[in-house]
Amino acid sequence: MESSRRSGFEGLSIGFLIVAFAVSLLAAWALDDWILTIPIFLLAAGIFYVALSFLVDGSSQKISPYYLFWGATIAILGGMWLINRQYPGSLTLLVIVFILWIGLMAVFLSIPRIRKSRV
Repeated sequence: MESSRRSGFEGLSIGFLIVAFAVSLLAAWALDDWILTIPIFLLAAGIFYVALSFLVDGSSQKISPYYLFWGATIAILGGMWLINRQYPGSLTLLVIVFILWIGLMAVFLSIPRIRKSRV
């Protein structure tokens, strides 16, 4: 049962990534700035994976944190790219925010394991 559920999420992920890539190409074409394809794709894919992590039920506890971490990380990278493009020179602050994000996610995702080990 777990294998078929995982393959369902993989099929959904691949399908959405193709759609997100097409949307990012259309947005870059409409804005006439092709370099925006990458950050728009990262942002769309990251938001999708975060949403997917909340849709995965509690029985898939190994899948949900994975989608949450990587989805949010990808979305933050895309957002950082767009912010740095809009406000040049803010890269140092954005790198600090990214390192803080990684640290907070490490703490947040390890809390359930600490609670299990106490019980």
